Amino acid sequence: MKELSVVFAIIGTVIGSGFISGKEIAVFFARFGLWSLPAIVLIFFLFWLLFYFLLLKGDKILKKLKKSKIFFVLSIFLSVIFTSAMFAGIGNLLNFDSEIINLSIFVIIFIFCTFIFKYGLSALNKINFVIVPIMLIIFLCLLSNKTSFSQPTNNGADGFLAIFYAILYVVLNTSNGCVMIAGLSKGLTSKQKARASFISSLVLVLLLLFINIVLLQHPSLISLDMPLLSLFSGWQKALLNIIVFIGCLTTLFSLIFSSSLTLRGLCNNDFLIFFISIVVPTLISLVGFGVIVTYLYPLASIVGIFLLLDILLDKR
Repeated sequence: MKELSVVFAIIGTVIGSGFISGKEIAVFFARFGLWSLPAIVLIFFLFWLLFYFLLLKGDKILKKLKKSKIFFVLSIFLSVIFTSAMFAGIGNLLNFDSEIINLSIFVIIFIFCTFIFKYGLSALNKINFVIVPIMLIIFLCLLSNKTSFSQPTNNGADGFLAIFYAILYVVLNTSNGCVMIAGLSKGLTSKQKARASFISSLVLVLLLLFINIVLLQHPSLISLDMPLLSLFSGWQKALLNIIVFIGCLTTLFSLIFSSSLTLRGLCNNDFLIFFISIVVPTLISLVGFGVIVTYLYPLASIVGIFLLLDILLDKR
């Protein structure tokens, strides 16, 4: 039970608005055509190794927050970018005719963010254990109706860039979630950590392959802000909107926890911590979801490389 809780917490952190709307997969994989398929298979092993390493070194990583200013700054930078993307994704989905309804829902979400900021992540992990598998089953059922494995797919040309962006994608997600994943390591044996890492990686890669194949078969959608939503209409689109919305929330709450935990490593001012971890990302989200995922995510990947190197090369 503990292992599955960790698995769903990791998956819930990765499958935010960029993942489940298809935008991340479009930017990092589908635009490279058929080269994206072997690239996704490759990153299974990278995810597995890095998830396991982060769980194995969990205590060390959490202690590092209080000792390394470089680690502190890079972690905050990544959390702010990702949190702003979740807020922007939620903003895209709140398209009711009534501005009062849109504002009311956003205020409720903001209150929940404050709750996570104040009381931590334990309640969210329990929620993820129930919500994430249900969400994924519904998500896959919807996409299966739009997939034909015999249908010709988009042919790409640049294999090197496909591999490069695939590696950036792994770095992006593991570096951003490293503090949260490190916090999940408590109470797990080495074997449990290895199994949780393996299962998390396998599920994520299978989802990536499935979504990528759908996008390759509908290349006209790749440039859209939320490509998968454009595949559906009527009640199916409404249902997928709900799934993407839940994906935004699970990742958003995890990021709020990660940011506040990181900031508390070097700062005791709750107002400043709240401002940086919640208010600043809300303001950045105003530039738009598509802009953040297309331009700031690759930048965050580069920053993530330095953060992971700071962890991997630390011999203390």
